[in-house]
Amino acid sequence: MSRFDFSQPPFDTLSPAERDALEARADIVYFPDDAVVIAPNQAIDAMYVVIKGKVCELADEEVVARYHPRDSFDARALIAGQTPHRFLVEEEALLFALPRAELLALTENNPRFGAYFYAGVSHKLGMLAQRAGNQELQTLLTATVRDAGCRQPVFVDAADSIRDAAAAMKSHRSKSVLVRAGERLGIFTTTDFRDIIVDGVDSAEPVGRHCGYDLLTIDIDDFLFNALLLMTQRNLRRLVVTDRGSAVGILAQVDVLSYFSNHSHLIAQRLEQASSLDELSDIAGQIDRLIRILSGHGVRPPQLGRLVQALNARLFSRAWRMIAPADLVDNSCLIVLGSEGRGEQILKTDQDNALLLRDGYAPERLAEHCQAFSAALARFGYPPCPGGVMVSNPEWRLTRAAMRDRIHGWLAHPSGEGMMRLAIFCDAEAVCGDASLLQDSRAYLRERLQDDAGFYARFARAVDQFDTPLGPFSRLRTREHEGQDALDLKKGGIFPLVHGLRALALENSVAETASPARAQALVAQGRLEPALADDVCEALSILAQLRLEHGLRRMDAGQPPDNLLPPEQLSTLERDLLKEALAVVKRFKALLRHHFRLGSL
Repeated sequence: MSRFDFSQPPFDTLSPAERDALEARADIVYFPDDAVVIAPNQAIDAMYVVIKGKVCELADEEVVARYHPRDSFDARALIAGQTPHRFLVEEEALLFALPRAELLALTENNPRFGAYFYAGVSHKLGMLAQRAGNQELQTLLTATVRDAGCRQPVFVDAADSIRDAAAAMKSHRSKSVLVRAGERLGIFTTTDFRDIIVDGVDSAEPVGRHCGYDLLTIDIDDFLFNALLLMTQRNLRRLVVTDRGSAVGILAQVDVLSYFSNHSHLIAQRLEQASSLDELSDIAGQIDRLIRILSGHGVRPPQLGRLVQALNARLFSRAWRMIAPADLVDNSCLIVLGSEGRGEQILKTDQDNALLLRDGYAPERLAEHCQAFSAALARFGYPPCPGGVMVSNPEWRLTRAAMRDRIHGWLAHPSGEGMMRLAIFCDAEAVCGDASLLQDSRAYLRERLQDDAGFYARFARAVDQFDTPLGPFSRLRTREHEGQDALDLKKGGIFPLVHGLRALALENSVAETASPARAQALVAQGRLEPALADDVCEALSILAQLRLEHGLRRMDAGQPPDNLLPPEQLSTLERDLLKEALAVVKRFKALLRHHFRLGSL
């Protein structure tokens, strides 16, 4: 058995022979508390991997990073041959010492291994995705029936007619019903219908005479793989799901197979078939589970965000149509704003939505319907917006004329708050109703915008609202939060990239709302260098990935997701990626300051 854990990047790229050769040349070394592992400007003869203990990296007396078991240090020093930093043992440490000569030889002979030391952000991000993909098998084998979700059962009585059963199946868009016959429970399916038609049975007969009572069931907390095995063994298309002995749902074969591949289409189908807010609430939970699965499979945030946006749009539209009368839906446009509009909100965060109404249309009980919609989203897991950007707030229910007046105010009398409201409106996306109302507002905004450098500078100025948490010598700047040193991924990294692209897009009449699409459009117009655009998109992807993983960890601990990431939670590779992403943020902000002349404001 190997002494060394080769599952961590970049060692997971080594062949068995390379692993054996490296392990044969590795030493295990011990350092007591306060021992110096690497001194400033010392010649580097090894790369270290922590087996036990803790090592901190210092620039002068400031802590740059801490290394825990399975972390490695220092790839940059290995290539350069020395480092200006000092590596000090905080807790007595046991380390693997991997010889520099052996590692450099591997970087030459194994391109994937060498990419960790020499390649850019995209290669390193690929390593991170590959590591996440290795979790796929474990994710699938430990999934339960509850994780996959089951369909709401439709019940009929055994004395009900076959016609009644057919009507129940049609109204609930179900391919089966459960039949109650005293203490017994049966099932009647579309296959049974086929047999009845072929046999010429009268549809007025009781359904209880023609259903099957030998039900195969599976507990809701049983492994999903066991359900698939049972279906395969018995050639079944569905199982009855029980919870503490009571039937609570139907698990169809397509549900299981979809989960083991990509079951987003199943969620979309369930959204269309849902008939109550209770069902939508359950489906909203399914979206959370889908995020976990696809993230575990290595799906990157840009693609995952667009998928979640599409599902959320269907969820919001279905909920609004259940709550609002048809006349209100037809004469209005429900829009989502900010990160939801851009397709960059993955985990559930604050609600950001508004309602545009046709001029002259004054529906009854409008406030009541909008309040019910905001309450439904809160029930689905979307907390209310602290700034009140929700349809339940009258300020975000506007007729076409009122929306034009609002836009005119933002442009004619710019203020800090007005600029941020304009910013989230620039990301708006229609999800239900008459989309022409949003198109009209966008067209009016384009008409009103003029070649006013001062206005665009005031709009872009928010990129400097927060400091980038990266100091000299790539030191991560943190602040104390809940007893840990943490940095704000959104304020310090994601926001300046998103808002900078938004400001350039507004200035250059770019219609796209998603940040990557804006970057590509700006490149096509010659307004942004292709290399910088690629770096900005990669940096956004890295920061979003770290934010997602941090949010999932908090959810596992029963806490709401936030943006305050303790760097100590990160592996060596993740810390390197974070530093590179924040370095891109600093470069992009410098370009924006120069372009918009922010220093003169």
